[in-house]
Amino acid sequence: MRSVDRLSARSRCRGIAARLGAAVWALTLSLACLAQQEPLSCPLPPQADSGPASLRLTHQGLDSHTARQLATQLASSSNADPQALAVAYLQHFGSRVQRGQSEQLDELPAAGVRFWLAGNPPLVDSQAQALLDWVEAGGHLVAVADDSTLALSATLGVRPMPTRELGGAAPPIMALPLWPNLTQLYLAEDDAPAYLGFDDSRHLFDVGDQALAWASSTSATHMLMLPWGDGSVTLLSDTDLWSNARLGQYDNAWLLWYLTQGAPVTLIAPAPPIPLWLAALQRYGLALLLVTLATGLWLRRRQRDPAPRRDPERWPELIAILQRDIQRELQRRRPELADQGVAERWQHLARLSGLSTRAVGEAMRPSPTRLSARDFTRRIAQLRLLRLALRPPFPRTSDDRQLPS
Repeated sequence: MRSVDRLSARSRCRGIAARLGAAVWALTLSLACLAQQEPLSCPLPPQADSGPASLRLTHQGLDSHTARQLATQLASSSNADPQALAVAYLQHFGSRVQRGQSEQLDELPAAGVRFWLAGNPPLVDSQAQALLDWVEAGGHLVAVADDSTLALSATLGVRPMPTRELGGAAPPIMALPLWPNLTQLYLAEDDAPAYLGFDDSRHLFDVGDQALAWASSTSATHMLMLPWGDGSVTLLSDTDLWSNARLGQYDNAWLLWYLTQGAPVTLIAPAPPIPLWLAALQRYGLALLLVTLATGLWLRRRQRDPAPRRDPERWPELIAILQRDIQRELQRRRPELADQGVAERWQHLARLSGLSTRAVGEAMRPSPTRLSARDFTRRIAQLRLLRLALRPPFPRTSDDRQLPS
């Protein structure tokens, strides 16, 4: 019985080994067949390419390293204008850059000028058609495909959309590039691509499949070059890659040169933001000027006729003058108090002024020779209050004038 069990176990092991051998042979044969086939149509980055920081695009008029280095050097001066660095970069290569607002779309430039639209109010149908007529006559237009250019992109057969609306299956693993988040643009003259930092949340859908060239990441298409008559239109999913903060990253600066190459450029974009201090100056500049003039005149008058400075040595004299004035006024109004003592006169002054008898006595005593500024100010305030209390009220009617004081 035991020998039968051994034989059945051996037979099962032989069957498993035979099936494994067949599977290995089939896998080897499949790999050999794949090696004889043509390579994939989606090219992989060559092994010599070490990434966005490497020296690439050497067969173009400007290589990747020089473009990044130049953009970094020009970025040393800060500017509130988001396109200031891009304008300086274009001018370095001889491009004559003319800036304008969206209201100037009615006066289009010559056909040899590159036209750049970025972040403007929405185009109306007539403006979009005028731009396309200009392109058809030989113009070259670079525009961001967003809500502001829907009339233009709809005529060209391009639909901008969020990347999340694409759906579908993920690309095969063999087609994934080494840097999936970067947009790659392949050129016929170079093996290594240009790496571009587009926003990966936007996608350009070429409805009619009319683009002659394009640049894509693993998740979306971000640049389409479309022929139109004798000219061309380059649509971008966004132009933030040419902002001051991002122009020097990856090959963003190289792409700006590649699309212009020293030709004149007309930039239609919103006006740069006005600094806060300049906006305040424009709004309150006149008032500030008047205040400055008034202050200057006042200071000049003070220098010409300086106010008399209070001499502490004269303080006792000023206090004595006020005290004598109060005594004369009290004697005029109440002559019967002249035969009474000092205490009765102080009590009467206290009733008139509302001060305490102690405060009246402190104010009417002879002043010491040396006084502090605080004591002088307090005694002057008390004496003025006593003098105001002794003055007769202003008569309101003719009957009031007949009343005895």
